[in-house]
Amino acid sequence: MSKKEKRRFPNMPLLLCALAAALAGTAFFRSLRAMWVFYDPFLKVTGGATGLFLILLLNIAALLTLACVGAYSGKEYYEKKPVKIVAAVCLTLTAVLVLADIVIAVLNGLQTNLVVLMYLKHELYFVIPFAVLVFLLVAFPLTGQKCKKILASLTLLAVSAVMLFRIFPPASYEITSDPCVMDTGSGYSVVFPTNRKGTAYIEYEYGGKTYKTYAQNNGRIISDRCLHSINVPYEHLDGNSYKVGGTRVIEDYSYGSRLGKTAEKGPYTLNTPVSDTQKYLVVSDWHSYLKDAYSAISYIGDYDAVILLGDPSAGMDFEEEAVKYIADFGGRLTGGTIPAIYVRGNHDTRGEFASKLPSYLGYDRLYYQVSRGPYSFLVLDSGEDKEDSHAEYGGLSDYLTNRSKMIDRLESAGKSGSKTIALSHAWQVSEPEKDLSIRAWDCFDKYGVSFVLSGHMHECRFIDGSDDAEKEYLEKYPGITAYLDGGHHGKTYIASAVTLTPSGVKFEAYDNSGSKVLDEEKPWR
Repeated sequence: MSKKEKRRFPNMPLLLCALAAALAGTAFFRSLRAMWVFYDPFLKVTGGATGLFLILLLNIAALLTLACVGAYSGKEYYEKKPVKIVAAVCLTLTAVLVLADIVIAVLNGLQTNLVVLMYLKHELYFVIPFAVLVFLLVAFPLTGQKCKKILASLTLLAVSAVMLFRIFPPASYEITSDPCVMDTGSGYSVVFPTNRKGTAYIEYEYGGKTYKTYAQNNGRIISDRCLHSINVPYEHLDGNSYKVGGTRVIEDYSYGSRLGKTAEKGPYTLNTPVSDTQKYLVVSDWHSYLKDAYSAISYIGDYDAVILLGDPSAGMDFEEEAVKYIADFGGRLTGGTIPAIYVRGNHDTRGEFASKLPSYLGYDRLYYQVSRGPYSFLVLDSGEDKEDSHAEYGGLSDYLTNRSKMIDRLESAGKSGSKTIALSHAWQVSEPEKDLSIRAWDCFDKYGVSFVLSGHMHECRFIDGSDDAEKEYLEKYPGITAYLDGGHHGKTYIASAVTLTPSGVKFEAYDNSGSKVLDEEKPWR
């Protein structure tokens, strides 16, 4: 290549760097789309975030056009004033975009950025091939014959490798955590994750018979997920040993299938609390801050069962979030040897995967009653914390109907006949509708509920009348004690130990530094 030819595109390196930055910055902005609903009011334009995304796509198209013209044209087009203006605008927009992305990433915090990274991972399936094609498109005319042959060979090799790995995937298959045995009120749901999609089963002996029960839907074994659940009767697992397993499904055809490796984990023995003294680990609002949560939990000591009070992450956009922040988390806390009670939080209701979550965990509904020896837990689903019409929900919420059905069912349930604790992510039960909340608490009072355990507020305390709403409930229902579990706040995470005894309930709470922030005992009604 002569010096004269090189002078055709003196700014090509800068242009290609700008194009790469614009592509990366736009992909990041696209990965923030779950937050765009908050950008429109700031931009003061309906659909403003979508419009901005289209402008960023035009910016990429303009930069790509400039690069291609520079690579294929023999003219000194860079010296033309209109081209300089377009290039300056594109470079400025790219610089502003990258700087804005950095600021947004810093302000978002850990839990939101983890969701952004999940979205970005999915975007990379399109961005990386596009970036490679752009590179080849611009690089071919700028290289000599030898380099062209090398680029063509590498491209052919890469395409062949992608096709081969698509047909014969090389990745391993394994169960990624201990199972979490969730009490659904009608039996157990054995929940566990795998790192690839496949089948799931549980194997155990009961009554002299060997059972191998698959996760299936009306006879068809489920094979399209990484989060698995199998429902088992109480009596089959109480005090019994079991193991879990699954087989990777590479392809599923109308006639036949292509299966991979089978993985198994266990055996485990499920120990259920039925004595007069039972200690429960209670956690809420861990919001992706697993390290802080595990640290606080380490100070609790031994416990007989776990209560998961909701809000494991910012939302439920992806199956991966349920895997990591519910199944993996629950498996680590229980080790597959003690049961867990799951309560849905308001952030569990958000995102595309939220509607699938209950069935993936083995529940047909998320309000139910659990009995453990002399104690009973009334599990409630408080749903979202704002009216269904709120912009955050994108027109996809109908939690008022769900709460109304739940309260109707609660009113017809009757007294449990044992010492009863209500579990609800929001202590009011129906935060947006006061009339439903009052109806729920009327049932608590009527049925002899002594305590309400909740999260949501990211505080660790008893409801004490610190605002007018709390005062109203305290005055109307003096026999009911409502406890806010704690959860994540700033750099602090608080977990609770709730010990049930015949005389009362002892509440203890520890933060992630090991400080005991609460220690109090209250009697049953």
